[in-house]
Amino acid sequence: MTGQRGSALLEAVVVGFAILIVVSQALVTLGRLESAGLAADEAARHAATWATRHGDLESAERIATGFLPDARVAVDRHGDDVVVQVALDVPLLGPDGSPVTRTVYGRATATISPYRSRR
Repeated sequence: MTGQRGSALLEAVVVGFAILIVVSQALVTLGRLESAGLAADEAARHAATWATRHGDLESAERIATGFLPDARVAVDRHGDDVVVQVALDVPLLGPDGSPVTRTVYGRATATISPYRSRR
């Protein structure tokens, strides 16, 4: 019985460390996804605002890709609305350490003011 003293403590430390590694990897993954999602939303919002103020959809697309060079950007006009959609692939590590990619999306809609200047 004297050979097993402290083994329960050692097992608890090893299991606790393994759980800590898994939880920290999950938190880092969620943080990266959230950060990328916010960046996609921001790029879409800025591009939509630019398009509604200046009426130039091509420049709005360049603005969004200037914020996120690796993103896929679509700018459309539906009546008095400009819709900008941004898709961004986020590289992550899978549970076994293999590379995994997830796509986050940002979307913004802005209404063109009928009172804006026609420059």
